Amino acid sequence: MPFTPYQLLWYFFIYAFLGWCLEVVFCTVNSGQWVNRGFLNGPVCPIYGVGMCIVLLVLEPLVNNTLLLFLGSMVLTSALELVTGFVLKKAFHTSWWDYSDQPFNIGGYICLKFSLAWGLGGMAAVRLLHPPVARLVDRLPHTAGWVLLGLFGAVLAADLAATLVTLAGLERDLRELEKLGAALRRGSDAVSKELGDAALAADEKLAEGRQALPGRIADLEARRDLLRAAITDRRLFGARRLLRAFPGMHNLRHREVLEAHKAELEEKLRR
Repeated sequence: MPFTPYQLLWYFFIYAFLGWCLEVVFCTVNSGQWVNRGFLNGPVCPIYGVGMCIVLLVLEPLVNNTLLLFLGSMVLTSALELVTGFVLKKAFHTSWWDYSDQPFNIGGYICLKFSLAWGLGGMAAVRLLHPPVARLVDRLPHTAGWVLLGLFGAVLAADLAATLVTLAGLERDLRELEKLGAALRRGSDAVSKELGDAALAADEKLAEGRQALPGRIADLEARRDLLRAAITDRRLFGARRLLRAFPGMHNLRHREVLEAHKAELEEKLRR
C-alpha cells in the first residue's frame, strides 16, 4: 500500500478544506456575495477529500503519464460526483446540484464541462499540490498528528449530526408549509363558493360572505408566514445556509414550496 492510514486521513482533511476554499471562491465570484459553500457547516467539503484520496491511491503510479493521469482523474472524480449526487438524492429526496442545462450531462449529476475541469484539477493537484502537502504531513509529530486527527474527526461527526438534524427539520417545515398552502387553497375555494351562492341568493349575504373572508384565512396565512420566518431567520446557520450554499437545490417531494421559499429568501438577502 503506497500510503498509510495516517497519511490518508490527513490528506482527506487537508483536501476537504482546500476544496471548501475553492468552492467558496468559485461561488463568491459567480454570485457576488460570500457563501459558506458545502454540505456541512464547517470549512470542509468531504467529497474533495475523498476524491483526492481515491485519485492518489489509483493514479499515483501514473503521475508521469500526462494523458492517463488526466483521463483517470476525470473518470474517477466524475464517478464520485455521480454516485454522491445519486445517493444524496435518494437519501434526502433532494437534488443538491443540477447540470441538466449543461450539454453532455448524465442525469443532471455530472456534465462534460465540469468533468474536464476535474480532470485538469486532479492532474494539477497530484503533480503540483500534493508533493508539498505530503512533505507537510510527514513532518508532523506522529503522536500529535493522531491527536489532531481524532479532534478533527469528532468535530466532523458532530457537524454531520447537526446537518442531518437540520435537514430533518427542513423536511418537516416544507411538509407543513405544503399542508398550509393546501388548506389555504381549500379555504379560498370554499369561501369563493359561498360568495357565489350568496350572490345568487341575495346581495346582503354576499356582503356578509365578503366580510367573513379575511377571518377565515388569516389564521392559516399567519401560521404559514411564521413557519417561513422560522426557516429564513431562526435557523441562520442551518436550513438557511444550505439554501444559500446550494441555490440549485430541488426537493422532489415539496418542489413548489421550496422554490417559493428560496425566492423569498433571495428577496430578504437583497434588502
